[in-house]
Amino acid sequence: MTAAQRDPALDALRGLAVLGMVFSGSQGYGGALPAWMYHAQLPPPAHKFIPTLPGLTWVDLVFPMFLFALGAALPLALRDQPFGTAARTALRRFALLLFFALFTQQFKTAHVSPWLSLAAFGLLGLLLVRRVPLAVKLLAGAAMAGLWAWVGIDPKRHDIILVVLAGMAGVGTLLWGATRSGREPWRWWALPAVVAVMLAPPEAWTRSLQATPADWAWRFAFLKYLLIVVPGMAVGDALARGEAPSRDRLLAGLALAIVLVNLTLLQARETALNALLTTPLLAWGAVRAAREGGLAARTWPLAAALVLLGLLMEPLQGGIRKDPSTFSYQVLTAGLSALLLVALQAWRGTGIAAALGRNPMLAYVAGSLCVLPLLQLTGLQPLGSGLTGSAAGALLKGALFTGAVVLLTLAANRLEWIWRA
Repeated sequence: MTAAQRDPALDALRGLAVLGMVFSGSQGYGGALPAWMYHAQLPPPAHKFIPTLPGLTWVDLVFPMFLFALGAALPLALRDQPFGTAARTALRRFALLLFFALFTQQFKTAHVSPWLSLAAFGLLGLLLVRRVPLAVKLLAGAAMAGLWAWVGIDPKRHDIILVVLAGMAGVGTLLWGATRSGREPWRWWALPAVVAVMLAPPEAWTRSLQATPADWAWRFAFLKYLLIVVPGMAVGDALARGEAPSRDRLLAGLALAIVLVNLTLLQARETALNALLTTPLLAWGAVRAAREGGLAARTWPLAAALVLLGLLMEPLQGGIRKDPSTFSYQVLTAGLSALLLVALQAWRGTGIAAALGRNPMLAYVAGSLCVLPLLQLTGLQPLGSGLTGSAAGALLKGALFTGAVVLLTLAANRLEWIWRA
C-alpha cells in the first residue's frame, strides 16, 4: 500500500499483533509468570499442550488481530485492481508467503549455524525490498536456492502461522475481488458454507471437500479463519470509502474494557458473568458510536454482533480454545479485534506499533533470524536464559529481546528497507 492508502490505526493493530507474537515467544517460561501470560492451552509450569483446556488469554488474541488486519487491508490495497489483477495478486501472495514459511523455518538456529541464519535474513531482505535492483534480486534468489539446497528442504518443517497467513492472503484476496461492488453479501455466505463442511459427519459426501494432498501447504480447516478475515474486509471497505475515524476517547475506553473483561473472565471460566458485564458495555458503546457516526458507527454494531454471537457459541465444542480452534474463538476474536481497531482510531499518534505494522514481515522474523543468532555469536544468550527464574526476570528477558526487534525494525524503516509480499 502507498502512504496515502495506509491507515495508522490499522498499521498499529497489525504492529501490536507482531509485538505480541515476539514478546510472548521470548518471555521466560517455567512457572515464574501466571497462566494468562501464555497461551491458555500451554499453562505453566510445564507448558505442556492440553488440547481440551478452554480459555482465552491476550496471547491467544494476537494472531486473530493480525488476520483481522489482513482482511481490513485488502480493500485499501486492492481497491483499484480488476478481478484478474487481484487473482494474480492472490496467487503471488500465497506463493511468496508459503515460501517465506518454509525458508525461514529451515534457517532458524535450531537447525543451522547462526551465520547461516544471518545470511538467510540478509538474502530475504534483498529479495523482498522493492527498491533493490532486479539484478541484485536475481543474485540473492540464486544464493538462497543454493543455500537451501545445501541445507536441505523439509516441508514438514514450516512456520504454521505463516502457512495460515499464506492461505488467508490467497483465498481472502480472491474472495474480496469476487464479492466487491455490490456483491458483498456473497462473501458472508461463504462463512456458513465453510462451517457446514467442517461439521459434516465422516460419512457425508461433503467430507471429500476437505481433502488436503499437501497439508504442509494447505488444509481446508484454514478456511475457518475466514470468520476473522471477512469481518475485517467489511471494516476495510469502510476505511476505503474514507469514513471518518472515531475520536471519542470514552468509546475507546469502552472498547478496551470489553476486551479486558473477556480476556479475564473467559480465562477464569466465569462465562456467565462475562456475558452479563459485556452486554451492557456493548449497548453503551453502540449508543455512543451511533452518535459519533463515521467508521465507529459502521464498526461497533458489527463488533458487538460478533462478540455476542461468540459468547453464545462459547459453550459449544467444549469451550473456547485456540488449538484446535473452536468457532467461538474465530467469531469472538474477530469482534474483539474490531473493538481494538476502534480504540486505536481514537489515538492520533500510534507510534511504535504503527511503525512495526508497516514492516510486519521483517519484524516477525527479525528475532529468530537476526537477534537470536547475534546473541549466540556474541555469547550473550546464556544471560537471557538466566533471567527466567523470577517473574521480573522473565518479563525483562522478553522485553529486552522484543526491544531489540523493535529497534531493528525501526532502523530498517528509516532506511526504507520495507519487506513486501
